[in-house]
Amino acid sequence: MVPEGFAHPAKMHAGLLWEIVERYTKPGDWILDPLGGSGTTMLAALMGRNVICNEMEHHFLLPMARSVTMMRQQPMLGHDLGEMQIL
Repeated sequence: MVPEGFAHPAKMHAGLLWEIVERYTKPGDWILDPLGGSGTTMLAALMGRNVICNEMEHHFLLPMARSVTMMRQQPMLGHDLGEMQIL
């Protein structure tokens, strides 16, 4: 995630996201985040999940898009990178 993503006032805890994704989804599943915010849910793509983030506030879109670009350049964690879409 890019540094600007950490400035969001209501960030999701990455450890909690990891636990939810591991417990309730499997690689290849789709995850929809209707309030994408800083884009923390996009980290699930590093775990092989496909992610759609919706965000209505324009000023959060650029940092989220930059985070997606960074993740596509440096996939990690031993999974195929899932698909990522920002609406």
